[in-house]
Amino acid sequence: MASRKETDTKDRILEVVLDLIAERGFHDAPISEIAKRAGTGPGLIYHYFPSKEYLIHQVYLRVRTIKRQALTEGYSTELSTEEAYTQQWIQAYHFYKKHTREARFLEQYENSPYCVAVPDLKSADYDDNLLYFMSSFRPKKAGGVLADLPPEALHAMSFGLALKLAKSKDFHKPAMLKRIAAASWRALTTE
Repeated sequence: MASRKETDTKDRILEVVLDLIAERGFHDAPISEIAKRAGTGPGLIYHYFPSKEYLIHQVYLRVRTIKRQALTEGYSTELSTEEAYTQQWIQAYHFYKKHTREARFLEQYENSPYCVAVPDLKSADYDDNLLYFMSSFRPKKAGGVLADLPPEALHAMSFGLALKLAKSKDFHKPAMLKRIAAASWRALTTE
């Protein structure tokens, strides 16, 4: 089991990596700069994280957990699929609006070669009710409720839209967010 000091050091390194990549991107985040900002040496970083790719993946796992918690807060099996989508879409908007560095990191990560190495989410990451809910958010031909469109289009029309709106300087009111989420739902489920 890791000591408190070791855990604190790892956490500090992960936070520095998140900040640095959000500020400068993957290629302008050398281990030497990470070590300098974390107040440690490169050797200690490599002691905890065997490679830069592994370190970046660990940051991704941390950010993914934060995002998942934000999006699934308040989820209930009592919600219809459309209601659950609307709730998650609005929560995604608020996540992106509040967690700007995490959003910048995710956007870069998901468009980088690092993303290819990410394993699929395991069912152990979710409870059975949430797995059922998530399974409906697939194209109809795969047993879901969404239009049979490329995954990139489905993402752009859903959470990609939430991200785009969250990046604007405007803060959209709850009623407008519900209207946008409803329009997104109709676009995603209409053939």
